[in-house]
Formats: sequence, C-alpha cells, structure tokens
Amino acid sequence: MGYCRGARGINRRTIEIVLDTNMLMLISSGINIFDQIEEKLAIKPRYVVLTQVIEELEKLAKKGKPATRKKAKFALEIVERYCKIVNTNTGTEYKSVDEAILEYALRKGAIVATNDKELRRKLRENCIPEIYIREESMRINIEGIEL
Repeated sequence: MGYCRGARGINRRTIEIVLDTNMLMLISSGINIFDQIEEKLAIKPRYVVLTQVIEELEKLAKKGKPATRKKAKFALEIVERYCKIVNTNTGTEYKSVDEAILEYALRKGAIVATNDKELRRKLRENCIPEIYIREESMRINIEGIEL
C-alpha cells in the first residue's frame, strides 16, 4: 500500500520525530536509531516525546516485569538526554496515546517513529510519515517522505 497523494510536505530544516513508547523500549534494548535516522535524513531532527508516552514509561518502570522496568527506566533516561518533552495534557482529552501522537503529528507535520502495527496503519491512513525498525536487519526504514 502506497502513501497518500498530496501528503503534506515536511520542512526539512525543522523536522520533528515523535517517538512512541514502543520505539523507546526498542532503543533501550540497544538499537541506536538516532544515528540511523540522521544518516538517512542527512540532518539532525528534533526528537519529541509526548507527556502521555512519559506516563506510560513511568508506569512500566514501576509495575512491569524486572526486564521491562529496566528498559523503561533506561528509555526515560534517553528521553531526558536526547528529546524534547511536549505537554499534550492541556485540556484535550485523548482516548489513547496513539490518538495524541496522531493529532500532534498531523498538527505539527511531524514524522512518527514506531514499530506498533496498529499505529503504523493509522499513520498511513492519515498520510503521516513513519519510521520503523526492520526486524530482520535491525535497521530503520522511513516511509511517507521523499529522501
């Protein structure tokens, strides 16, 4: 399935990449997507994490299995070090973290980094560019923008 015709353009000078919980947990497993993204895009984008994602990671860090807690804590450190946290808890009620990510990406013209199959399907339906990790090679792939 291809991307939408007339999909909104991405401003290459100020590219924002929204990282979801799933992607941050993969990064905390030792996959360095930052270098791969910057190499493919040939720029250093701004990495964004929404407050709903932070809340999910904090829950996992407290109540997950030991390995999950460790990954979630490391993911929170990655966010603190490399990402801009965007407060999306400003009066708008979202049914899910995915809805918040979709709305933010549509509003800001951002790219979303996720390996969540359902979220990726919604991104394609809304013509939102996506970054995901190919499991066989553990390399990122970017869809929905011209490189």
